[in-house]
Amino acid sequence: MRSTKVILSFFAACAAVFGQQYLVSTIAGTSGQPGWSGDSGPALSAQFNNPIRVAVDKNLNLYITDYTNQSIRFVNYQTGIVNSIAGNGSLGYSGDGGNSVGAQLADPHDVVVDAAGNVYIADTLNARVRKIDTNQNINTIAGNGTYGYSGDGGAATNAQLTYPTGLAMDKAGNLYIADSGNATVRKVDTSGNITTIAGVGFTTFAAEPGDGGPANKAVLQVPYSVQVDSSGNLYIGDTGSSTIRRVDLTGKISTYLTSFPAQNFTIDASGAVYFTNYRNNTVEKVLPGGTRLVIAGDGIGGDTGDGGQGSQAQFNQPYGVALDATGNVYVADAFNAVIRELTPEPFSIGAVANSASVQAFAPPLAGSGDSSAPVAPGEIVLLFGQGLGPASLTVASPTKGLYPTQLSGTSVSFNGTAAPLIYASAGLVAAIVPYELNYQTSAQVAVTYRGNTSLVSTVPVAQTAPGLFTADSSGSGEAAAFNQDFTLNSIANPAPVGSIVILYGTGEGQTSPGGTDGKVNSASGLPPAPIQNVTATVGGVPAVIDYVGGVPTSVAGLFQINIEIPSGVPAGSTVPVVVSIGGVPSQTVTIAVSTQ
Repeated sequence: MRSTKVILSFFAACAAVFGQQYLVSTIAGTSGQPGWSGDSGPALSAQFNNPIRVAVDKNLNLYITDYTNQSIRFVNYQTGIVNSIAGNGSLGYSGDGGNSVGAQLADPHDVVVDAAGNVYIADTLNARVRKIDTNQNINTIAGNGTYGYSGDGGAATNAQLTYPTGLAMDKAGNLYIADSGNATVRKVDTSGNITTIAGVGFTTFAAEPGDGGPANKAVLQVPYSVQVDSSGNLYIGDTGSSTIRRVDLTGKISTYLTSFPAQNFTIDASGAVYFTNYRNNTVEKVLPGGTRLVIAGDGIGGDTGDGGQGSQAQFNQPYGVALDATGNVYVADAFNAVIRELTPEPFSIGAVANSASVQAFAPPLAGSGDSSAPVAPGEIVLLFGQGLGPASLTVASPTKGLYPTQLSGTSVSFNGTAAPLIYASAGLVAAIVPYELNYQTSAQVAVTYRGNTSLVSTVPVAQTAPGLFTADSSGSGEAAAFNQDFTLNSIANPAPVGSIVILYGTGEGQTSPGGTDGKVNSASGLPPAPIQNVTATVGGVPAVIDYVGGVPTSVAGLFQINIEIPSGVPAGSTVPVVVSIGGVPSQTVTIAVSTQ
């Protein structure tokens, strides 16, 4: 039990991450009524048919790829009026050298706007990239209209492209093209010359991806979208490998994000990635540290939620996403035939996460009904958001054996019941879910700071929701574990088979004796133990549990589990550990085991 102070230091080390709630509204299109109408009228009265991309310029005007209508539509921010600026509704190729209105396109994908207001279109089936200048004239600037892979080092208009689908522009005016059919990313410089800057020109699924080496020697699979950050680093959304790759200023490539289930993404100044998960009908945000949040969509295809919180709204096959300078997120909600806007709420709860696993909004299976991971009675949770508390982190101290329900002006409630607090700050609050929620199925969560109450967030409640603390507080990887001699478990200090390893977690649910909100366990006697059945596996092998229950002198809701490492664990420096309570598994963590 001497390790208690150490594990609490892991818990307190959880880094504050930015999270907030968004309000959702429809700003263009007539939901559920696909068609092609409304030009010269209000955008909210217009019809779109499968809008798959959206871009926003510095004046907040919108540019929409109206895919099935073979057109690019423009919504004027000042007037709210929509017009078609390219495309006549039929698939084809015409119009170069003249006015863009009525020019034919063929399955257009991405659309981007440069600082001067020129518009660029990935005219996919025409194997071209076309430009609408500020005089509204359209011309081809890359691709000669025949499929192939040629032209590097020369004029982009003489080059061959194959299914260009993604576009991005850097500050210097260089254009980047996701040449998806050639498994490359091409660059058109300000002189109009084209080169390949990523990919080797063909798809080899079994080849090494090339991380750490030159991007133009790396293997890409299906580079479908591209973005450039403010420093000039290039990001490639590779749908074939479900990754986002990053090319730095030296031309070296690396994997920036895995499990990328989207066609399109955008990136903000902090490096956070926003993408539309059309498989799950959600809009997601991945913070630079890897924390993944669903900011809109409840996992079910539909069209509900306008005027309310994004996390409780329904989307239907969202494909495109854009971000303006103030943080508003624009979503091409394709099967609803609309464009929707997510407006950040400055005083809001962005996510409620298990403090050990940091599982907040776990991406749901399509049709699962909710994108939120449940909380359990007694669970220590993290509330991410904005304006939740004091600027500096304030840590609570128990008084008469109880943690307070108010700290530096911050309080948290679950279904109206005050929650004990561990610490509070503007962006992160640690609270304990009241035991009164036992057997309830959902909870309305709100934060009050200095008399003002945030938007209410609704989270599901389960009897158990176990999570295990990790060494780096990320919620994954190496467990915050101790060997039998109370030394930290690590690769340099593995535990032998047959010995005891001590892990810590939260989310075990109601206990026996019954849990008391915020109570500090006594230093003597047996602390409360989970009432639900507890099992564990090490390296996939069932393990004997020597002890499971509360931690003496620590707050109720933090549990300790002593596991005997079974014989037969796989050889190797680290092995996976999973703890299940009431049949609900924790996330997988690892411990170091010596098989000698």
